[in-house]
Amino acid sequence: MVDVSAELDRLSDLEQLTGPAVESVLVDRGWSGERRNPAKAWATTWSRDGASAWIQGDGPSVEVEFTLWYREVEVEGEDPDTYIDELYDAAVAELPSVVSQLRSSAFGARLQASDEDLTDGVDYIEHTAWKVADKVVLAGVKQDDTETPVQLVVMVREYGTGTGDGADDDDEGEWL
Repeated sequence: MVDVSAELDRLSDLEQLTGPAVESVLVDRGWSGERRNPAKAWATTWSRDGASAWIQGDGPSVEVEFTLWYREVEVEGEDPDTYIDELYDAAVAELPSVVSQLRSSAFGARLQASDEDLTDGVDYIEHTAWKVADKVVLAGVKQDDTETPVQLVVMVREYGTGTGDGADDDDEGEWL
């Protein structure tokens, strides 16, 4: 699984997570970008070594989500509930290694545990979240909708600027 500790370290040092600043970090770390949304001045979709990254938001602040593991939902011929539960279990089983990887990296010393709910209203199956300076870093398992992939993600956003706190209630859900 791709280690994104160095990316998180650099992103958390940015004064503000802007599209161009995030793009610069991803380019420097060897990610390949694609500008799918012509309205944005930066590439929004990225890939490296089987992992994906998305820059979400119109700015000035954006969020970055790294997808490190995902499985498509294919429920034909199986009991859908059992199949989904097995996907959840498989993703949740991978989460501790990602959390350990983040904590044991040089970046790990900067992770600060918090009693606050840092999910920003997103319904994660399981997650671990930290504050790093004025940013939130979260590693978690999610499924956005019943027909979307089950994913293990690591995201970074500025503290207090996410969609669940009312700062940006544009609920279009697009990462492009």
